[in-house]
Amino acid sequence: MSRKLGEVFAAYDLEKNYTKNEIFELYVNTSYFGDGYYGIYSASMGYYNKLPKDLNLDEASMLAGVPNAPSVYAPTVNPDLAKKRQKHVLNKMVEYGYISQDEANSIK
Repeated sequence: MSRKLGEVFAAYDLEKNYTKNEIFELYVNTSYFGDGYYGIYSASMGYYNKLPKDLNLDEASMLAGVPNAPSVYAPTVNPDLAKKRQKHVLNKMVEYGYISQDEANSIK
């Protein structure tokens, strides 16, 4: 219980001092993406040999699902589960209006 309370205060401090975009940037630049890759730059270069800004929707949506469970969803560890997780990411992107259903279907 005390750990959870500490997390609440830490979250409050983060949101007080940083914008949501800054918090997200901190997250993607320090998250583990499997195969020894920490941060989106390392994962992008390692998996696709591309800068993050050059990833297409297929590649970006694949990487977006990995940090949830890198030992399970890393594309090199279990391609089928990684693809299943990518579909989940794409469905959420459609649900929240970031992409169209047609765009998601073209990747699925």
